[in-house]
Amino acid sequence: MSQFDTLFDRKAGNARKWADSVLAKKFGLTPNAIPMDLADLDFPVAPPIHDAVMARAAVSDYSYTYIPDAFNETVIAWNARRFGLELEADWLKLSYGTVPTLHYIVQAFTAVGESVLINTPAYDPFAEAVEHNQRQLITSPLKLENDRYVFDFEDMADKMARPDVKVFILCSPQNPSGRVWTAEELEQVGDLCLQHHVLLVSDEIHRDIVYPGVHFTSIWQACPAIRDRLAQQFAANSITSPNSFAIPALIAAYTKCDAWLDEMVAYVADNFAYLRDRLAEIPEMQVMPAESGFLAWIDVRRLFADEAELKRFFTACDLSCVVGSYFVADGEGFVRLNIGMPRPLLKEALDRILAIYATWHQQEAPVPK
Repeated sequence: MSQFDTLFDRKAGNARKWADSVLAKKFGLTPNAIPMDLADLDFPVAPPIHDAVMARAAVSDYSYTYIPDAFNETVIAWNARRFGLELEADWLKLSYGTVPTLHYIVQAFTAVGESVLINTPAYDPFAEAVEHNQRQLITSPLKLENDRYVFDFEDMADKMARPDVKVFILCSPQNPSGRVWTAEELEQVGDLCLQHHVLLVSDEIHRDIVYPGVHFTSIWQACPAIRDRLAQQFAANSITSPNSFAIPALIAAYTKCDAWLDEMVAYVADNFAYLRDRLAEIPEMQVMPAESGFLAWIDVRRLFADEAELKRFFTACDLSCVVGSYFVADGEGFVRLNIGMPRPLLKEALDRILAIYATWHQQEAPVPK
């Protein structure tokens, strides 16, 4: 039995994903619902991180902090060990998370009215970072070939050639599909950005959860002028002291959790294989192959007439999900399910889907693709 098979009561910690009030209001679900929407894991935190946070909490001083040398040294060592990247301490900048940083980047490297390019379907906060700052959003749809997404380089080149397009935000690995881009694909993306003088921003937040046997390539180009400009934007947003507990948590994660992470990633990869095998019993649900992450991207266009019917189906299953229209554009007819959970819980969720599907055609006729 794996340590990740153990059911974990996340309601005890007031996890938003598991809040009965949120699930009832947003999805119309019951207290017995299984949430599969928000992208966080339903596993207890790695023991070394828990121990480090508890030890820090025992020190009764939660005042202003600073970044110790050990913090930067740990980040540098992790990137060298896991990804073969050579970083320097003064390249590392403190921020308050991926989404706020996207806003800061848009503010720092574009002017009001200028444009930012993204691929779609895309994580919706990419679009929000552009539109909330009065910039223009330009999209380049990914092409679906052989049941996986690929770049439409011709379309991307046409849009990068526009003088108003200043930044391209890349999601690597891709959310929602879990696609890991090859080195050759990324090289072509980089060449396009250089050719058209477009700043390439790579969001690699899911890079630690790449399935066994799959190679992840990071985009890393150091440019002092760009670093200085972004640092000025961080200063303008008053980013100063790190959180008291973030420092020991990160150091523990990046020094003592390699084995835990590897086991967790392998477990999630097995979860994905399990989901694909179970949903193979529903021919109208096509699960896109994934190479990373804990999110399944499923084509349900042959099963449901529209998104309203899709939502009714998952409400009947007492499961939450993320519908395709959330992903800016080109996601309609798909659904994203979070599978980062203990296998017994995933089995229960899939049992519900198969049980409701067995009677669904008697209520609402499937629509041919």
